Amino acid sequence: MAGPVTQIDQFMKKIGNKGGMSLTTGFDVFFEFGPNSSMDKKFYNNGDEDVVHMLCDEAQLPNVQSATGGMNRYLGEGTVQYPHTRIHTDVSMGFLCDAQMTPFKFFSNWYGSIYGDEMASVNGAGIEGARGTSPLGVNRVNRLKYMDEYVTTCKIMKTEPNNVAANGRVPAVVLLENCYPYSIDAVPLQYGSSQVTRVNVNFYYSRHTIAAGNPGNDANFNLGSFFNF
Repeated sequence: MAGPVTQIDQFMKKIGNKGGMSLTTGFDVFFEFGPNSSMDKKFYNNGDEDVVHMLCDEAQLPNVQSATGGMNRYLGEGTVQYPHTRIHTDVSMGFLCDAQMTPFKFFSNWYGSIYGDEMASVNGAGIEGARGTSPLGVNRVNRLKYMDEYVTTCKIMKTEPNNVAANGRVPAVVLLENCYPYSIDAVPLQYGSSQVTRVNVNFYYSRHTIAAGNPGNDANFNLGSFFNF
């Protein structure tokens, strides 16, 4: 004989129809450069772009904030705040580095391209070649490029698992418009216990768009295996 239906049962059924609870470990990040981009993508092509995407281990959905002003509508009511400008703050992301330091070289090259700096190359292989590397010319100049030459649309996709893949569902996508790295944090190197090298990059953007994803086959997701019941 079936037991009584409780509000908890109804609630869990509703959550199951939504595909379960969202986890912070499900996300993907992509950078899409526009047709006017003049950045050298030698560290973001021929498969390197997949390395950069997969090694992003920390991202964030941007916050929403409004600048407000005050006005008095009625006598005795006091000041009422009203929004007049949307404020978009910066976004930080963390990237693990492979043995080729692909994410570090990609973002350093991207940042340098804003000022017209080219990345130097090591003369030869191994430690001796690295010791013989020289800096760029002392009389080089920094000439800023136009914004549409280095900005990109950064897509932060909040993904969830389904019966097909760990990122089979995308309930929401945040598109950072005119995104570019304005600072790259120092990368610590030290002796002791070995850790994966990690680079943190901070981005500015003009504004962002939030796109609601299609639920797809959410109803086919096995919530029981998700919660082990």
